[in-house]
Amino acid sequence: MEMNVNRQQVEIDAERDAQSDTNKILWFVVGLALNIVGILIAYIYQQAPPATRTFEKTQEYVVFYTESYKSTTRNIQVKFAVIGFLVVLALMFIFVLIYIALIFTMYSNIR
Repeated sequence: MEMNVNRQQVEIDAERDAQSDTNKILWFVVGLALNIVGILIAYIYQQAPPATRTFEKTQEYVVFYTESYKSTTRNIQVKFAVIGFLVVLALMFIFVLIYIALIFTMYSNIR
């Protein structure tokens, strides 16, 4: 085992793994369904890397890898939860505009 861990390479590996491991659709749906609470859950929940990724590695490697992995997964989770929430806001805005247009149309037909 190499004693001198290349921190940059470990972080790149962890970020790549976090990108492929994080279920983006799940976090989008969480933001869509739970709104602000979904964003909070995405921020609070920290997915640990699979143990096989750090098995028989130095303590330094495990620390660098885990920190970067958790940070990257959190960023992805929050990003997609926010996107889901923004979709809900956009749809609500569109429905409100349609509702207002219908009310004005009905009101103008009555007069």
